[in-house]
Amino acid sequence: MLHYTLDGFGGHRSRFDDIRLVHELLEELPARLGLQPAMPPMLLPYYNGVEPDDCGISGFVFLPGGHLTLHTFSFRECFFADLVAPRAFDVHEAQAFVQNALPVRSAEAHTARRPKPFDEVPVHPDEDFGPHLLINIEGYSGPQDMDGLFKLFDNLPPRIDMTPIMRPYVLRSTDRDHGSWLSAMTMIAESHIALHIEEGTGRAFFDIFSCKFFDTDGVLDELKRALPGANHSVQLIARGCGYRVKRTERGPEHARTKAWLGVRPG
Repeated sequence: MLHYTLDGFGGHRSRFDDIRLVHELLEELPARLGLQPAMPPMLLPYYNGVEPDDCGISGFVFLPGGHLTLHTFSFRECFFADLVAPRAFDVHEAQAFVQNALPVRSAEAHTARRPKPFDEVPVHPDEDFGPHLLINIEGYSGPQDMDGLFKLFDNLPPRIDMTPIMRPYVLRSTDRDHGSWLSAMTMIAESHIALHIEEGTGRAFFDIFSCKFFDTDGVLDELKRALPGANHSVQLIARGCGYRVKRTERGPEHARTKAWLGVRPG
C-alpha cells in the first residue's frame, strides 16, 4: 500500500474555491498516474465550517484498494492531498500535476509503503495544522459487508468527537493485480476518515486526518473497538508542519477593506 501526502501553503484563493478545477484535478490525476478510478469524483463545497476559516472544498475518488482525497482551504490559502493505492505510482508526477493546478509558495510531501511507516513526523499542536492517524490491521474482524460498513462509518464520527458533513460512501472494487476491496469513506468537518479492507486476506488499512487536535489515546481506544483485529500497527504523523508560521494571516487584508474610512470628510 503506497501512501503519498502533499501539503501546500500560500496559493491562490480563487483556485482553492474553483470547484470545476478541483473536479478536473480529482478526475485527471489518477489517469495521469495509470491508476483506475472506481467512481466519479465526489465534491463537497464547504462554506459554513465549525471554524470560520475552514471554508473550501473537500473531495475524493475511490481507487480499488485506495483513494485520492483533496481538501482546499481558500481562506487559509492551503491544501492537503492524500493518494493511497495498493500499486506503485510516480509520486513526482503526482506532485507536479497537483502543483500545476494549485501552485503554492511552499509544499511538503511524504511517502510511505505501508505497513512500513512514514519517516518520523512528530506532531506539535502549537505549530502544525493537524494530526493524521494511520492504522494497519492484521486479522481484521470488524464489519465486512456494505451494510455493516455503512452503519459503522455512520456512527463513528460522533464516537470520536468528529463532525460528519456527508453520509458514508461504501464501495466494492477489484484491481486485476491487487485483489478485491471493500472501501468506506466519510468526509468530516475536520477532513476525512477512510478504511480499505482487502477481501479474503484479513488485512485492512485505516486512516483519519483531522485539522482538530484530539486525544490520541482515547480516539485510538475507540477505533480499536470499532475496528477489531489481531494486530494494530499505528502511526501518528503531523500534517501541515509549521502551519502556524506558514499560514496566511488576514489582519492586513481586513484592514485594507476599511481603508476608505480614513478618507471620509471629518
